[in-house]
Amino acid sequence: MNKDRKASVNEVNDFGEDCCSDSECCPPPQTIVRSLPKVGRNEPCPCDSGRKYKKCCGVAY
Repeated sequence: MNKDRKASVNEVNDFGEDCCSDSECCPPPQTIVRSLPKVGRNEPCPCDSGRKYKKCCGVAY
């Protein structure tokens, strides 16, 4: 990384951390709160199809 210029918000240093240490430019990350509990792959699908989540809405295309 060139030391003559300021790091942009999206740049990452060699350790995988954001280069920006300024709190105005990079606010701390916010915790994401789920509205519903996480569905396990082997649990019934929440769409009421009767199939497991991994075979219904959780299938990776």
